[in-house]
Amino acid sequence: MASTSAWTIGQKDHKDYISLLPDCLIHHIFSFLPTRDVVKTCVLSKRWQSIWTTISNLKFSVSSYDDSFVNKVLTLYMWRKVEKFHLDIRSKYFYPFKIDLWVRFAIDHEVEELLLNLNWWAYYTLSPLLYNCSSLIKLCLTGCHFSSSQRISWSSLKSLSIQNMKVSDDVLRQIFMGSPVLEYLNLKRCWGVERICSRSLKELVLDDVNVEFPLETFSPPLEIWTPRLLSLRVRGYIYEIIRILEASSLVEAELDFDSAELDCSFLKESLGKLQNATRIQLGAWCIWVSLIIFLPDGHQLYHVVFHLA
Repeated sequence: MASTSAWTIGQKDHKDYISLLPDCLIHHIFSFLPTRDVVKTCVLSKRWQSIWTTISNLKFSVSSYDDSFVNKVLTLYMWRKVEKFHLDIRSKYFYPFKIDLWVRFAIDHEVEELLLNLNWWAYYTLSPLLYNCSSLIKLCLTGCHFSSSQRISWSSLKSLSIQNMKVSDDVLRQIFMGSPVLEYLNLKRCWGVERICSRSLKELVLDDVNVEFPLETFSPPLEIWTPRLLSLRVRGYIYEIIRILEASSLVEAELDFDSAELDCSFLKESLGKLQNATRIQLGAWCIWVSLIIFLPDGHQLYHVVFHLA
């Protein structure tokens, strides 16, 4: 009897502490979860039944072309602004017009961070609306396609990551012309890149990047002209020479790549342009090419970190 009474008293003293959490804390917790999981939390508390409709971070993973979850969420969404909109398409077959609708939703809600991740075999050309989005601060694109006829205007964009895509010289020029405050650029497994010319870039990451030309023709080097660049990282496997034309503000550089096509002269030329950097990290291939490297003026290079993976 005593144990039953104690249990009854405990029941009366029980409070719904979840419902007492402030909205800002709930939104912060939700920001770490996929949207599917966020919607499921509505069963935890009566107050939470609709609070998910006001979250500012939307993260969707779609594995089937007939998945209706995204449309249902966006129909019920009530908040005026979306800070982050992440869309991961895992299905081999998909309707491009659906992605266009979802991208339009994000743009209409003044999205600041947009991530579009498509499979290698998917074919999706970016929506024309995306080329003129003034609210974008961070953009991550994987497996999409640019239209060279579109004029780019990303006036607020500071960070751009492109992966598994062709990025022609014309498109890259449009990006730099239309992104006056762009500070971070990451190109991973991209091809068609010929020249990176930007006055605003401060950090550049090149990972498995190569130009695309027929094998019987001469392949020109990938040229870099970035007077305000502070950090340069070249990783992966490269096929062509990367020629640094201007990087006088560089503070740190990482050359951790592999190549069967290049020799020590390429490495020597690159290091000669990095002589103002205070920290240079070399990968295993660079060490294998030459353990002692001299600058063009005959002085030995110091402050080199030999990194062995």
